[in-house]
Amino acid sequence: MIPFCGRRSEMSLNETQQRQWERFRETMAAKENQIKDCARLCKTHWPDDCRRILKAADELLDHTFLFQLPWDMEQTREPVTFPETINWRLIFHEDPEFVFQMNRHRYWICLGQAYGLTGDERYADELVYQMLDWMEKEPWTEETAALTWRTLDAGLRADYWVRAMALCAHSPAVTEEVVQQFFNGLEVHGKRLFENPNTGFSKKSNWGVMEYAGLYLLGFILENAEYVEKARRYLKIGLHSQIMDDGMQWEMSSMYHNEVLMAYLEVMRIAHIWNDQPFTQEEIAVIEKMAYLTLALQTPSGCQPMAGDSDDTDVRDLLSQAALLLKNGQLKAGAFPHLDYEGIWMFGPEGFEEYRNMEAKELKTGLEKFFCSGQAVMRTGWGKDSCWLYFVNGPLGGGHGHQDKLHMGLWLDGEEVLTDSGRYTYKDVSKRYLLKSAKAHNVPMLEGIEYADSKDTWTYEALPQSAPNQIWKKGEYLFIEGAHEGYMDRKILVKRRIVAVSFDIFVISDTFLGAMPEEIIQSFHFGETIGLSLTGERAEGKGEKCQFVIKAFSEGKEASAELGKSPISRHYNQLEERASLRIAGRNVRTLTSFLVRRQGDELADITPEPVYSAVSKRIVRVQEAEGYVITAKGRKTGLVFLHQEAGNGTDYNGIQGVYGLGRTMVCDLSQKPDHMTVLQW
Repeated sequence: MIPFCGRRSEMSLNETQQRQWERFRETMAAKENQIKDCARLCKTHWPDDCRRILKAADELLDHTFLFQLPWDMEQTREPVTFPETINWRLIFHEDPEFVFQMNRHRYWICLGQAYGLTGDERYADELVYQMLDWMEKEPWTEETAALTWRTLDAGLRADYWVRAMALCAHSPAVTEEVVQQFFNGLEVHGKRLFENPNTGFSKKSNWGVMEYAGLYLLGFILENAEYVEKARRYLKIGLHSQIMDDGMQWEMSSMYHNEVLMAYLEVMRIAHIWNDQPFTQEEIAVIEKMAYLTLALQTPSGCQPMAGDSDDTDVRDLLSQAALLLKNGQLKAGAFPHLDYEGIWMFGPEGFEEYRNMEAKELKTGLEKFFCSGQAVMRTGWGKDSCWLYFVNGPLGGGHGHQDKLHMGLWLDGEEVLTDSGRYTYKDVSKRYLLKSAKAHNVPMLEGIEYADSKDTWTYEALPQSAPNQIWKKGEYLFIEGAHEGYMDRKILVKRRIVAVSFDIFVISDTFLGAMPEEIIQSFHFGETIGLSLTGERAEGKGEKCQFVIKAFSEGKEASAELGKSPISRHYNQLEERASLRIAGRNVRTLTSFLVRRQGDELADITPEPVYSAVSKRIVRVQEAEGYVITAKGRKTGLVFLHQEAGNGTDYNGIQGVYGLGRTMVCDLSQKPDHMTVLQW
């Protein structure tokens, strides 16, 4: 056990701490006039954020804890009040994540910002009270190592303590005794992080980046070169080990990708303050690639996709800070027009002006492909009314990955149509397993069987591989194909093909190759604003901004469709219901679903069409090829799927007299074309 000095200590600052405090006030703490400028800028540009922070700070004055800051990793829905003494080890609703979130102390920054916004000494007093109370009650011991002293939380906490104290450094509440306790506390954090007992896990996990970002900061504040050197080394290892070549953090969770990015950006901010260069230009380029991936995946609402263990969190604040640190006008174009609320407090009025003077570079639309992580995004624009399509078929990732191979997300006219399900909880309960499962995603399934059953809340029984995806555009036509080996123990390979015609027609065709399945299923889960109705086997969807029809076929015949409800969790501890649709076929190998956008009462019709071979002059069996005609928006689109290679007398196929040599082909029949456009040879 390494105890803190008691809160009643009468010792004054020693020579080292006096020097360190002077350096802290000079480097980390904002000057009083800067704090006033930050408060003015926040009140002018971010009044809603000011109100939210003041509300949180006022609740803390009453010892009420409600974790709803945007980047709180485990948000809560119910306030917890301690009328007398604070219990820092409370496991609320049997969820230890409450303890972890509570002991990161991110909310202390709210007290510092509230002090800056108002000048009210109560906020600085409360920061001091809670800090001393925590230090007295929660020394680092073997008992607390796994609860209030996890290395992840210690790394985050070190950064948050410094940021909170930097805003209150000029308050009379921060006496010499408080400064002494503050530095004693940082020393214990530094020792805990430096002696991290699980460096193997840290090298490959988001934990390590956040741990060593904290140690890096402490090394400068405590004048400990060993801390700085070890932190640099492990942060570099993290960049080279954890980040795929396309910029995605390997755990395949949008949120933890962004948490890792946030930690690296904080290291860059601290390095600038202390005139250090922890990364080479090549390593900075990796961080920049991470930021660009965050930008590219951004939904029309400005949020990250809820892929893996992820919340529906706005990423524009993170992109604002990345743009400023990386001096990248592309990132600014996808961020806020003004430096974000937190960024103002972190970079000060000088940072606000530098950001304001940056030129935002025009962002391209269309298709973006990320082959290492198996992701792709197509968009019509970057505004809130844009259309957006997302596809993922990549590695399962670590404990934060979900069974989302071949998943598709979709926004039409700025409204979320098809979406992921989120995470809700990390507790070992049925909802945890449901939201991680394949059935909670927009994916194909064999007989309702999970292709990678969960072993526990963090691990899986198997890690089936995804085949490399094929993704490209030809004019207005998008083609995607992916496959995975999740059902190979049943001698079946599942393959998905997606064809999109602009953002008007979406065709999702799934094929189960190998042994004959008894039942094959497609699941579709919708945004909360989408209402569904079913007439026969045809589903009508209507939202606040968009309308569409869904119709499905199995080997050319109408497939059964069933409406239902499924859970969605946009934030940790939050659970709602939304519409879902289950498509099924029995004793067949293919399911093909059409989602066609409509406006008002305009026609949207999908009919099967025999595929004819111009060489053998015969109709090709539906088990070998399927053809369809989609009538919508004043045009007729023809589509052909071959379920085998083109050849053996079925190598020049088509519908309605239009032919081609390919496995996936499309054409605009309204234009009377003389050939099919081949999307896949």
